[in-house]
Amino acid sequence: MKNKEIAKLLYEIADYLEIKDVNYKPRAYRKAAGNIEALTEDIENIYERGELEEIGGVGEAIAKKISEYLETGKLEYYEKLAKDLPVNIEELTSIEGVGPKTVKKLYNSLGVETLEDLEKAAEEGKVAQIKGFGEKVQKNILENIKVAKRGRERRLLGKVFPLVEDLKQRLLDKDVFNRVTIVGSYRRRKPTIGDVDVLATAKKSEEAMDEFCALGDVVEILAKGDTKSSIILSGGIQVDIRIVEEEAWGSALMYFTGSKDHNVSLRSKAKGRNWKLNEYGLFGPEDDRLASKSEKEVYERLDMSFIPPELRENTGEIKAAEKDSIPVLVEEEDIRGDLQVHTNYSDGSGTIEQMVERALDKGFEYLLISDHGPSLKIAGGLTEEEFEEQAEEIEQVKDRFGVEILHGIEANITKDGLDISKDWCDRCDILCVGMHDRPDDPTERILSIFDEYPIDIFVHPLGRRFFSREPLDINLDRIASKAEEEHISFEINSQPERLDLDWQNVKKYRDKLKYVISTDAHSKEQMNFMHLGVSQARRGWCSKENILNTQPIDGVRSYLNG
Repeated sequence: MKNKEIAKLLYEIADYLEIKDVNYKPRAYRKAAGNIEALTEDIENIYERGELEEIGGVGEAIAKKISEYLETGKLEYYEKLAKDLPVNIEELTSIEGVGPKTVKKLYNSLGVETLEDLEKAAEEGKVAQIKGFGEKVQKNILENIKVAKRGRERRLLGKVFPLVEDLKQRLLDKDVFNRVTIVGSYRRRKPTIGDVDVLATAKKSEEAMDEFCALGDVVEILAKGDTKSSIILSGGIQVDIRIVEEEAWGSALMYFTGSKDHNVSLRSKAKGRNWKLNEYGLFGPEDDRLASKSEKEVYERLDMSFIPPELRENTGEIKAAEKDSIPVLVEEEDIRGDLQVHTNYSDGSGTIEQMVERALDKGFEYLLISDHGPSLKIAGGLTEEEFEEQAEEIEQVKDRFGVEILHGIEANITKDGLDISKDWCDRCDILCVGMHDRPDDPTERILSIFDEYPIDIFVHPLGRRFFSREPLDINLDRIASKAEEEHISFEINSQPERLDLDWQNVKKYRDKLKYVISTDAHSKEQMNFMHLGVSQARRGWCSKENILNTQPIDGVRSYLNG
């Protein structure tokens, strides 16, 4: 599956074009790259059907480049661009505050080609000496390099999800495998994962290892044994597989899913009965096997109800299972509408009609169009006139589709309040607000706008982006209390690099607030991200009653109107 490779290629082309001051094209390439990343289908299958141009943002020119890469394994257009600036542009632009043009300055001034080169130059004080940089920029770069380095060790769940699911299906399609499950942090749906861990049973383990190591996109075999092997797939993802006996499937699944702390607590519980628990099973004092075939069997033998994988972080789930009080967790099927998507009126690639069609495909009853407010110029924020034009188009689309189309905006919190007037706020069916800069007083600004404006949803509350932007330094307790008072819902944003609000805080405030799980989709393909937000809600112990958009639209309005 080459989706990730091609997306990376298009992102880098966009960066090189931006360095050359080419207008419009960088944005087009980034939109196409983002949509390809969000695909759940292998792009090679789409290419073989001749349907590349049906992917959002992929026109004739980009489709030809994708075809060339799929047919030859390289792209001449990219190679010409990269030759002029021999830097690791993906690595350098992963650092918050370092864009393509900054990369060019760093290369021309200091010969910086890699993240290590930049770190060394900053530590030696050379970055501050470049015209237009200074000590503050140098300090920020050094701090942000630490964040970016974490991205080398772990990958975003949402970015690898299609690749991992494709890998799982390819293994299941081979006759030699009986069962295949992805375990570890992936199964627990942590927002970021390290290596991909596969647990399987097979008719003949040696044949299974041969099939595993012969997968079409294997670039390196790190180790190969009778029951354990490790490979590197294209895109640099390490995959480790372990074959276990059918008899021990449940205990092995539990053990290799983790977390480590959860397993330690379970083993301690078993030890208290003079039993032993490991990947091979739960054993009594005489080493008699008490349970092992299924996870449910093992939990029940320990006098516990089944604990969903997302909860296995040793944050109270064991005591709850002992009391049979694990909540019935929200499912993606419970979501009745998406309450934040963007269109081509701002920085989205889909039309209103395309987004509504996808909403219908997903079985949604309602959809909120919430393009950016005017101050976010980099995202093509709407003017008031464009908002009115959009309202007219929404009315026209409503006549053709049986879905409730809500019209709102994602207003930006500024030093003066919001970037839209109160009259404009009143014209929104649902008003979303978010903070897109990093002021010295974020808590006071947020509390102030909660007081002054008719806000409905506080989007991506922490303002974080994995591996590039740390969370805002805010007093979330105060903000959550004010939100509860004003009937403002907190968003759980499903974008892979956000997944914000984080699951720990979701759990903390789940009895205080109503959450909205939104995709923040900037294309029809990105509406597939909903399951990621649902996973974080599940990790935060949320049932459907905690999630506002599991209700019909009248219930949503009733809560938000207080």
